[in-house]
Amino acid sequence: MRAIVTGMTGTVAPALARALRGSGWEVVAWDRARVATDDDGAVRGFIERERPDWVCHIATGAPEWAERIARSCAAMGVRLLWAGSVSVFSERNQAPLTVEMAPDATDDYGRYKIECEARVRQANPGALVARLGWQIGDGPGSNTMLDYFHRRADAGNVRFGASRGWVASCAMLEDTAHAMAELMTRGERGVLHLEGNEAGMSLFEIASALAPEHGWEVSADEEPVRDNRMHDPRVRMAQVAERLGRGARGRAVTR
Repeated sequence: MRAIVTGMTGTVAPALARALRGSGWEVVAWDRARVATDDDGAVRGFIERERPDWVCHIATGAPEWAERIARSCAAMGVRLLWAGSVSVFSERNQAPLTVEMAPDATDDYGRYKIECEARVRQANPGALVARLGWQIGDGPGSNTMLDYFHRRADAGNVRFGASRGWVASCAMLEDTAHAMAELMTRGERGVLHLEGNEAGMSLFEIASALAPEHGWEVSADEEPVRDNRMHDPRVRMAQVAERLGRGARGRAVTR
């Protein structure tokens, strides 16, 4: 099996590529410096030349790019995985967030993800849309929870507070990657939710689990209070509580 993967300079795409290669897949990176994203002919031509079984669109980019990929895949009979986000839901919705619930985000990022998802699904009804929460990876990077904790610790001389009322949708990065690869192997279609925090670990509990590795002193805050865990009985994946229970090692949590 062969897959084109976008976003290989990011966080999720390299993990997915590792999972696919570990299962015997051949992975081709989409290099935006060489393949234009704003030209229908360039997008379709690249996919035609590479002849993949799947295109995995993980990168952040213009909604029009996502639509071009989706339309080209539909026309050529190539399967498409698009990485969606729990951010399509506003805080008005409370857990469990199911696929039957209508996306209603009003912030810029949430509306961007809603637009991309809508364009993908309209152009390619057979696409697999995998909505993801925060990802717990192996090191710090942009927009990571570990970075957030480090900034809090630096400001407070290693002491900081984290909310025990904030239950985040999240998962270990490698577990998410393997779950996506499994969904591809199964030939899944439609919207699916990949949730690794079914047990409901709070931000305080996650920070406390990571604290020994970094020498932090974490206190429990009462605010904010939110729970945006997703739910989808069709998807089974390893859980954050189990992973962190076996000893956290300074993993970064990325959105």
